[in-house]
Amino acid sequence: MEFKKIISTALIPVVILVVLGVINIVISTLIGGTGVGSLFSILVNLGVFAISCLVLLYAGYKATKKNLGLLGAALTGAIAGFVSSLINAIIGIVIMFVNPPVLATGVANPTLMVVASIIVIVIGVGFWLVAGAVLGVIGGFIGTKI
Repeated sequence: MEFKKIISTALIPVVILVVLGVINIVISTLIGGTGVGSLFSILVNLGVFAISCLVLLYAGYKATKKNLGLLGAALTGAIAGFVSSLINAIIGIVIMFVNPPVLATGVANPTLMVVASIIVIVIGVGFWLVAGAVLGVIGGFIGTKI
């Protein structure tokens, strides 16, 4: 297994996913709330989710094109999903602490805020780790057929 090739293949998808995550976090923070802003925020989240899935498929596709096989495609997708979601989680926590409504809730109950943050990070990073591996294999399979 060529881990240098896997990491270099996962680098571009990680950058794309982090940029998408930052855009998603900023838009959700700025316009999320009630009414039309909340609806628009949901639509943006769904769009970013769909594009993220396509990026992870692409990571697996590129891995098979670099002769890494389906296992390499799975590892490439898993690494891209894990690293990008971890970076986005850290950025999300930083933005959460400067968002006044969330900060007011955190001041009222800081323990709840910390525990909720940890739970959300674990669930989110775990989800994107598994989704990255699965989508990486699917993209790798597509890469072997094309």
